[in-house]
Amino acid sequence: MPDNKSPGELENFVSEMIPDDDPIWPRSQSYIDDIPESDRKFTEKKILRAKVHAWLATRRDPRPMGTAIRARDLHIDGTLSTTFAKWLRQLFE
Repeated sequence: MPDNKSPGELENFVSEMIPDDDPIWPRSQSYIDDIPESDRKFTEKKILRAKVHAWLATRRDPRPMGTAIRARDLHIDGTLSTTFAKWLRQLFE
């Protein structure tokens, strides 16, 4: 994770940036959860990745995670995001 403390991958970080009141996020999670394990092309460790990408695919203009931030599909004002941005600023000052 970008905070170098929490376990996980970039998708864990991005999933925290999905707005809490987003009506599609629970549906994206259910969609992936409902795929029978025998039909999944991803491992158990990559379930959150699949859920995030399923959510991204529902945007007006489906886009990668990085451009979803610029398009304001993702909420960048949360604690995790602001802490990460502060750390980046300090790193490159």
